[in-house]
Amino acid sequence: MGVEDDFTNALIDAYRRSGEETGYWARRFLAAVRRHGGLSTAKRMLKPRTAGQRAGLDTLLEAGRPDLTIEAIILRPEYRGLFTEAELATAEQRLGDYARQSDRIRSERERLYPDELEPGLQYTEGARKSVRVNAAERNPRARRACIANHGHACSVCGLDFGQRYGEVGVGFIHVHHVKPLSLTDREYTVDPVNDLRPVCPNCHAMLHRTEPVLTIEQLRERLRD
Repeated sequence: MGVEDDFTNALIDAYRRSGEETGYWARRFLAAVRRHGGLSTAKRMLKPRTAGQRAGLDTLLEAGRPDLTIEAIILRPEYRGLFTEAELATAEQRLGDYARQSDRIRSERERLYPDELEPGLQYTEGARKSVRVNAAERNPRARRACIANHGHACSVCGLDFGQRYGEVGVGFIHVHHVKPLSLTDREYTVDPVNDLRPVCPNCHAMLHRTEPVLTIEQLRERLRD
């Protein structure tokens, strides 16, 4: 098996890992690799990205995985000889940009949603939504599933940021683990419907003011009192 075949297999492996670890299955990319070969596909993708290609890229950057981008694979020592100096320079510039974008996304998430769900390993679909997570690897898709079921209003005080602040507040809400991550084993299964609740930042902070943390019902009762 030659280097080009190895490169094609590396792209297919990245496709699989991206799907398993971020939930995004780039099936058009896989079809292109199988139809045209990995090298031809990679060279085409070094040109400006289409909207569809950019959507997959954004998912990887949101998950903090620029190492799974096609540019990262191109720049592996064993594959650099397949590309021109100009193509390698493009890949290096892009990969640097991806790392900075991924860092900005993480910083913004930590600023807006402290102690919340971050990108994780796996998310399965079905009647009972679940995601495997640990304290370091969490999944934003579980957040979306929680909000899809419970809505954007705070489960404690009822605040809806969109209704209170207008357009700037639409979609803003924290998501609270009913069972704190610190009390779980290293890896466990979360049901976004039963284990997560949308809460406003104030109520989220108050839930964690005591040890053990307050339940949503306990904090709601304090508000009533």
